[in-house]
Amino acid sequence: MNTDELQSIQAPLKERYREQLDAALITLRAHGRIGEQLFTLLRLTERYCVVYQALAHPSSMEIGHSVVPR
Repeated sequence: MNTDELQSIQAPLKERYREQLDAALITLRAHGRIGEQLFTLLRLTERYCVVYQALAHPSSMEIGHSVVPR
């Protein structure tokens, strides 16, 4: 995803949030699990489950994510 693609996705959301301030508020719940090599943190929102993964060893930190509709 490049900058233009990201901005085109964000634009309608930002406009909605400017017009309806309450629409920008969400409640997050999080839980985590540490495995042998992989740390996974699930951030649960009302609409999406965002999965962040990183290698457990700090010197080889790689972060990836995916957004999955709930």
